[in-house]
Amino acid sequence: MKISLLLFVILINSSEQWLSIIQVSDISFATQGLCHMKYGLSYRQIRFCQRNEAIMPFVRFGANLALEECKLQFKNRHWNCTLFQDKSLVGNILDSGTKESAYIHALTSAGIAYTITKACSTGRLSSCGCDMSMKEKTSNSSIRWAGCSDNVLFGSELARKFVNLRERITKNRTSLLNVHNNQVGIRTILASVDRQCKCHGVSGSCEFKTCWRSLHSFTQIAKQLKEYYDESIEVRLQRSLFDKKLRFIPRNIPYHMTKQTTTTATTYKNDLIYYNSSPNYCEINLNTGSFGTIGRVCNRSSRAIDGCDLLCCNRGYQSQIVTVRDKCNCRFQWCCYVQCQNCVTTQEISRCL
Repeated sequence: MKISLLLFVILINSSEQWLSIIQVSDISFATQGLCHMKYGLSYRQIRFCQRNEAIMPFVRFGANLALEECKLQFKNRHWNCTLFQDKSLVGNILDSGTKESAYIHALTSAGIAYTITKACSTGRLSSCGCDMSMKEKTSNSSIRWAGCSDNVLFGSELARKFVNLRERITKNRTSLLNVHNNQVGIRTILASVDRQCKCHGVSGSCEFKTCWRSLHSFTQIAKQLKEYYDESIEVRLQRSLFDKKLRFIPRNIPYHMTKQTTTTATTYKNDLIYYNSSPNYCEINLNTGSFGTIGRVCNRSSRAIDGCDLLCCNRGYQSQIVTVRDKCNCRFQWCCYVQCQNCVTTQEISRCL
């Protein structure tokens, strides 16, 4: 009886939307933590949370960082990454199988990996530190690896475990798709590390350099994933005749490519994939997560996607001169809040009808 009840709980919560953790108030987080089913965590994510409570603030911050960056990247699209209404997720973005779902999975995986990695580098996590591996690999006498290199392997592995724990309850089509897109986000983080150096020498001659490895800004990472979104591949699920495993096969490609033995896991491992077409984001349909574009600000002088004709879906728009008081020059402060300035401007605003 206990086993049956446990399996029932697992199956119920595997479909929950763990992104709801970003809506947890600071007071609730400080007094209750995140390790609760009411925040959308699956049973296995709750166990991870209980074993890694020191890491969970950075999981929460990473998810929030990802969704804030998503809004910036898609602010001029029909879908503008608005996911919540009255602090509740609208639709089922995590399991919709669309391009938007693929982007959310990849970006949140990358965001969690990013914040855990930076927490290690800044000494905010006692369980990890700087990446010291490069100090043993240098063969150039003019370069010395010093400072604190970002421990991206540690952060990426923890992020991968957390997001995939929700998916491996049943290896169905949706879970396989989500795991693939999660991994695209992790791979993007792993590939987003550059060498930074500081010169030493007489009059800045740079005879000697101390170097370390540092992640790109998260905005750069989000832009890279947005390119993957724009080039995402529609797939279908097919069982291999050779090893009987389920694999995703791209749709609408030349027949000779479908006969190749290469799989999505190899040929398309860095591509975002989806199997459902996106809903019509011009119209309001909260069941699909669409808020429509009524009332959205558009650019009447633009012919691009942010232009009023396209963004308003040819419904028309209204313009007026207004005084705008808004937050500006916002920066994420480590860790973990956003600091903004208050700006007042007079401008012409056009909104979709």
